[in-house]
Amino acid sequence: MRKRLSRTVFLAGAAVIAAGLPGTAHATPEATAGGAVTADEKGHYLFCTGRSGDRSIVVDLYENSLYGAVAGVVVEGPDGEYGGGATPSRLFDNGSVSVEVPVEAHGAGGGPAGTAVIQGTYAATGEPERVHEVTREPSWVVVARGTRQQLGSALTITVLDTTTPLSCESSFAFDLKVTRTPV
Repeated sequence: MRKRLSRTVFLAGAAVIAAGLPGTAHATPEATAGGAVTADEKGHYLFCTGRSGDRSIVVDLYENSLYGAVAGVVVEGPDGEYGGGATPSRLFDNGSVSVEVPVEAHGAGGGPAGTAVIQGTYAATGEPERVHEVTREPSWVVVARGTRQQLGSALTITVLDTTTPLSCESSFAFDLKVTRTPV
């Protein structure tokens, strides 16, 4: 589980990088010998699920000091699939989370379906765990060292005229020094 959680940080970070979010970087990576790039990355990640009647809900909240913040929502039910994403300037703020995500209907007859509002609180639980992980991306070898600490949370989502509590079991804060070396 530990490796899966830290890989999630890299996958979410890669998604932010791939999205090419201009102007969201808060720190500048430093280049090292051999084309490697090293940066301090701090942030939070919450992966949450919920159920409202026949609808299942998935919420992804990620914030990284280097790449910025991204929030995603997917709602599936007998009436179809809805989803959306947002890149707020700030997502996690001293123990509270608040974000609005525009939601669209997918499939035939798609289009705007309203706004999902995610709100609640989070707090560190337990002791920080040491992280040292090496992963391969298509053009990079990525080495991350630092700490990760589990988060407890109490969040709700209001979407499609219904408010639903969210369970966020895969949730953590991270403080990593990440080196990406080209391959």
